[in-house]
Amino acid sequence: MSSGRPTLVRRAVVIGLFLFVLAVRLPYLADSPYGYDSWRQSDTEAMARHFAEHRFNVLFPQLNYQGPLPNYAQLELQVTTALIAVLYKLFGYHYAWARIVPILFFMGSALFVYRIALRHYSAFPAALALLLYGLLPLNVLYSRAIMPESAALFFYTGAFYLFGEWIARGKRGLLFASSLFTALAVCEKVPAVFVGIPMIVMAVNKYRIGVLFRIDMWAFAAMALLPPFAYYSWLGTVAESAFVSGIASKHILPAMARAVFTKEAWAFFAAELPKAFTWCGLALFVLGLALVLLRWRSYLAICAWTLAMLVELATIVAVIRFNYYLIFIGPLVALLGAYALGRLFERAWTSGRRPDKFRMAAVAGIGAAIVAVAFESFAAVAPVIGRQNEDVIRQAAIVERYSSPDDLIVTGTDDPSLLNASHRAGWRVANSMPEDSVAELDYFVREGAAYFVPLRGYIDGDADGRLKRHLDERYPKLEADSEYYIYKLR
Repeated sequence: MSSGRPTLVRRAVVIGLFLFVLAVRLPYLADSPYGYDSWRQSDTEAMARHFAEHRFNVLFPQLNYQGPLPNYAQLELQVTTALIAVLYKLFGYHYAWARIVPILFFMGSALFVYRIALRHYSAFPAALALLLYGLLPLNVLYSRAIMPESAALFFYTGAFYLFGEWIARGKRGLLFASSLFTALAVCEKVPAVFVGIPMIVMAVNKYRIGVLFRIDMWAFAAMALLPPFAYYSWLGTVAESAFVSGIASKHILPAMARAVFTKEAWAFFAAELPKAFTWCGLALFVLGLALVLLRWRSYLAICAWTLAMLVELATIVAVIRFNYYLIFIGPLVALLGAYALGRLFERAWTSGRRPDKFRMAAVAGIGAAIVAVAFESFAAVAPVIGRQNEDVIRQAAIVERYSSPDDLIVTGTDDPSLLNASHRAGWRVANSMPEDSVAELDYFVREGAAYFVPLRGYIDGDADGRLKRHLDERYPKLEADSEYYIYKLR
């Protein structure tokens, strides 16, 4: 009985931590996508609606812009949107269903992070890694965002964990499971391919030169890389929405070698890293990295993984410069931060020569670090979660009141959130003929546009009011006495 108590207590603590990490993500669960990162969230939710209402095929994701449907786009494999669409068809259109899917994917990634920490460290730092991973601001925001980032994290952390298990246990099924997770991670987010670097390091460390002659390793590489290559190549042939096609070849590859040396990249990292991971979290990460590098032979996999993702920051994120592209370093911020705190606990608690005051000070220091991360995270997240763009929501309600689902609309914003909120397909101003807004509008009318929708009277790119005067002169206003009027074009 006594020997079983520590295990029961430990399990209860870990279950409690998982429930806490889950609970942090539940407030404002039913919020619409029209808050932070409205563009990406609303695009993702719109694709799920298209699956539910039109063509349910994950190989044909559709956006709302660039005219009438279909608007196929070269995007990540639609795992998240397909699951949301299933929930929509079963239980109706409620945004809570759209948020539950990424939350559950994140909880799966949290389990993998905990298991990785448990394999490389011990029970206490593994629990700390789970807690830190759940508290980091970036993880809080994008684990509940209607976006594919959580799915990418799940497959990415699962790929690393399963490969490490194969290295340790030698069961070939683990290797093939890892290849599946790697392929899905890369299909979700191409930068996840960097997880292959620590895998190569682990394999070479175990098999040396013999790794080149292992058929199972070549099979792993083929199964991990060929499906994403085939998927993106094929989707490029059917994509109709040019805006998101070929991002890697057009934007990333030409600039990746020099991007990290630009002042724009340094300004981005200086501003976004503390907001994503907190100052305390970053300090723990740096300290943990320094400590594992001192014992790199014992922590070779963690060291290789960290250095690989730092290269990813320098070559990919430095080019794209969107904060959600920082997600792949997040598990390592948690793992290395937990290692730093775990070493402090180990030095204070396991040596019989340490006085009780020293031990209590160490425990207090660990608690203070966790509280600091939690406080910084709350300060970063609280002003963002729960905030909704009421103008977009009210303007979209007017569109839905006057138009039918098949009507094509033109929105006066480059951001497609208003188009998505209206649940209509159509166009955005200044994207087809940005040099002549009136000619562009005439083109939209010829193509079948039925309504023009400014955002509370605002039109992007119309600083001189030329397009608005043209609309006022030629087309009637609906809800003319309201701030949220629209123009009837047909």
